[in-house]
Amino acid sequence: MKKLFVYLLVLTMALSTVLTAAAIDIPTNPEYNAMTADELYELAKAEGGKIVVYCTTSKIAKVADKFMEEYPDLTVEVYDLDAGESITKVVTEVDTGNIIVDLIQDSDARGDIAFNYYGKYLEGYFPEDICAQIDPELKEYGMPYYTSISFWYYNTDAFPEGSPVNNWWDIIELDENGNQKYALYLKEIGSESTYLGLFSHFVAEAQDLEAAYEEKYGKPIEYTYPNDLGFEENNAGFEYLYRLSQLRMTFIGDGDEIVEAVANSTADAPVLGLASAGKIGNRDDNGWPIAWVTELAPYVSGQNTSYIYVVPGSDNPAAARLFIRYMMGGDDGSGDGYKQVMKEGAWSVRNDFNNKKNPFNLAESHTVPLNMEGIYEYYLDVADFWTYWHDKSPNK
Repeated sequence: MKKLFVYLLVLTMALSTVLTAAAIDIPTNPEYNAMTADELYELAKAEGGKIVVYCTTSKIAKVADKFMEEYPDLTVEVYDLDAGESITKVVTEVDTGNIIVDLIQDSDARGDIAFNYYGKYLEGYFPEDICAQIDPELKEYGMPYYTSISFWYYNTDAFPEGSPVNNWWDIIELDENGNQKYALYLKEIGSESTYLGLFSHFVAEAQDLEAAYEEKYGKPIEYTYPNDLGFEENNAGFEYLYRLSQLRMTFIGDGDEIVEAVANSTADAPVLGLASAGKIGNRDDNGWPIAWVTELAPYVSGQNTSYIYVVPGSDNPAAARLFIRYMMGGDDGSGDGYKQVMKEGAWSVRNDFNNKKNPFNLAESHTVPLNMEGIYEYYLDVADFWTYWHDKSPNK
């Protein structure tokens, strides 16, 4: 009877409306968006009280434990999955009519979720009071949770005066003898969606890298990449990727090992490593002399935003939204849910919450929101371009 009550109540609501974003339409339910936590809690208890979450960070399990302490009538089951795996499971569940999950937390490195799965498989939940504290640009592709950044790391003992590079073109520059200035450690670009997303953004926003080249060298960029694949000509993003592909690089799948290589380097044999911002924790945990490169032209990196999505047709729509409110830190961002993910190297999307573990807030990070439409357009081309030219590199 309780589920029937909730079902009839929800049917009386306007089932959905559309929020028009810059690139896509995001279905949402305005009735839920206007509800308080107490109102959602009452509905959640009537639904049956169980919430199933698919996520890509183990921290959500800690959030769930805190949530169940505050809402003892509800239970949360958390499944920690690889990036992209959650949406695959959602599609199967929705298509077969056997919906188990209520909400998912995932990144969208290539734009697949934004442009292929809204509507039938996913919808947004945009609580009005919380969203009033979030930059509208960050809500174009879903409900943003938090942002991480891929930083280049350098060795602070080798360079006590600060980063040896301040321009993306510095990273791949050769010396007067044609040798690399820096040994580069990173994950294999062709199999790392975050990297491919960043370089796809550079291709989509090629004018930024072009301007950074002219800033460094005082002359227009010289394009050297052969257009074997028939992609766009005279694109600074492709030029950068081509030059990078011809260098000697060390690919390591673990970010901790990447920054360890940086920590073990010297001024005579300097290493730069590209890894997620959270790997800075090794500085304190292991005493490694590492730091982020925080000044790069045209910008340090793109903002890798984690999103939260609701699954239409789930058995616990109110409970799912209550859990999302809790994940987002509640009314003012100070709740335990948000604190669980706010380690150093994670940035809040809320204007009323500042992660004091970070030395600067998101607006001061010299990063930019990723051009998801451009990434979606260029992602496969960038992957093909990288694989083709890296396979032909003399330094492979």
